[in-house]
Amino acid sequence: MVYGTKPALACLAVALLALPWAVPAQTSLGKTATYARNQLHQKFLKADKDKDGFLTREEAEAGNLPETAKHFDKIDATGRGKVSEKEIQTWWLEQAGKRAAKPPAGGT
Repeated sequence: MVYGTKPALACLAVALLALPWAVPAQTSLGKTATYARNQLHQKFLKADKDKDGFLTREEAEAGNLPETAKHFDKIDATGRGKVSEKEIQTWWLEQAGKRAAKPPAGGT
């Protein structure tokens, strides 16, 4: 079954935000976060064509990481023209944190 990129990346961000790195993989949440990290890692490795440990915008676009490409300038806060896997994870965590901090629309 194929899932859309945005829901998968949103799931990744939420899983990474909600889960400290030390939570045992035996828990349901641990399995979800582990799966999400592995998915990002595999996509990152595949997209990193020159194997330098970084993605350019072009590598992200060609490597099935459209959200990384779309938000590339925000993720690449230093303006180097390349991002690491850790920088991508950190950006998604920040976005998930911002969404979690917002009150529900029309809420009380």
